[in-house]
Amino acid sequence: MIRVAQCWDDGVVNDVRVAEICRKYHAKATFNINPGLRKADERVTGWRFRDMFDVCGLSLKEMPEVYKGFQVASHTMHHMNADKGTVEAFVKEAVDARHFIEDTFGQEAPGFAWPCGVTTDATVKALADAGFAYGRTTVNVPQVLPVAEPLRLHSNCHFLNPNFWGAYETAKPCGVFYFWGHSYEMMDDAQLWAGYEEKIARLSADPEVEWIDVVDIVR
Repeated sequence: MIRVAQCWDDGVVNDVRVAEICRKYHAKATFNINPGLRKADERVTGWRFRDMFDVCGLSLKEMPEVYKGFQVASHTMHHMNADKGTVEAFVKEAVDARHFIEDTFGQEAPGFAWPCGVTTDATVKALADAGFAYGRTTVNVPQVLPVAEPLRLHSNCHFLNPNFWGAYETAKPCGVFYFWGHSYEMMDDAQLWAGYEEKIARLSADPEVEWIDVVDIVR
């Protein structure tokens, strides 16, 4: 048996399609959002990915329906890096996003994803003191367990890693495989979307796979 987790950053429109694929194959996922960068009733175009795709954020109003049935985690209110500003300001960003999730989605929000993967010792301690169960970095490791520091939780690979299935096999001895990404990285590329769906379908069809939420890795 191997437990599999995935998460997606930034709360963008392409998450709609990720959620649909996950529902189709009964896969779990955690979505890490920045509520302060989003508008209440309209989608906001933020920037161009690779100078070819406009990254558009979901409206706050539509998020509960898009993410219904999935875990949602804090990614700070405004995608603030941990080494910018004071520790107190950073923690407020993280906690305010958690409160938004709890109030809006009616669910516990113990998870966190570090913007740009940046951590500091002071902010790690502060988020632990604030009650976060984990904080995902952008570091990839062969095996995610045992977890030395839950507020510096590493993943096995990015979802577009050319050696995705090799990373999956390498992860098996510890019993958990964890991957992450940004759904906008698939843009509107049919081949990339087909590749992602193939991964989810293959994992879900494996009788040895159990889908879990990211927080289950550390609980």
